[in-house]
Amino acid sequence: MVHTHQFIYNGQSSRDLGLVLSGEDTWVTPTPELEHISVPGRSGDLLLSNRRYSNVELTYRVGIPRFFAPTYSALMNFLLVDAGYHRLEDSYHPEVFRLAVMESEVSPHMGARNHSGTFELTFSCKPQQYLKSGERTTVFTENGSLFNPTRFDSKPLLRVYGTGQIGVGEETITIGTNPDYIDLDCESEDAFCGATNMNGAVTLSSGDFPVLRPNSNGIVLGSGITRVEITPRWWRL
Repeated sequence: MVHTHQFIYNGQSSRDLGLVLSGEDTWVTPTPELEHISVPGRSGDLLLSNRRYSNVELTYRVGIPRFFAPTYSALMNFLLVDAGYHRLEDSYHPEVFRLAVMESEVSPHMGARNHSGTFELTFSCKPQQYLKSGERTTVFTENGSLFNPTRFDSKPLLRVYGTGQIGVGEETITIGTNPDYIDLDCESEDAFCGATNMNGAVTLSSGDFPVLRPNSNGIVLGSGITRVEITPRWWRL
């Protein structure tokens, strides 16, 4: 076991939980969802992409070197009490994080007198590896551009001040009313100001929330838009 490494799940470090671990099985990539279609008289399948990727399973080999029973009990209660996806990052891949849930069975192998034990923790993760650099917010008070360093379209979080039009990549957004600011979450496709729903104040030129495509994306502030803050949410596989 390697004592220097750790994972952090839902804000809790494996070190603080009394664990030592190996992350040699965390270099996994998702599988694209493809439909194979056989055509009579034609060799080879046709492939139809569903434009999505499956979840991946990340497995950590974990050891509890002492005080196994209370440490293991506390760990399982922490991991299982709150079902749903949570942020997962580790020291093997320090530049990224994933969204993960622990939902697999755990079967420890016990040491002498049950004082220590080893087991595997397997997290089911969404396919994206989110770059921590994509959490940095860029502020625009005039026209500019934002460079997507990945091969995948990202769905940013926008905070817009003022009323009028703003161009983000290929999409034009019109803000009709704005109490202070409006957040547009392009992942959940929702507009809001705090707890107030603001979808009725937003018009999208194509009907779709904007995405940031690979390479350069133009940001254009129309008359009446005073400030735009963009958190890009870059990701890779």
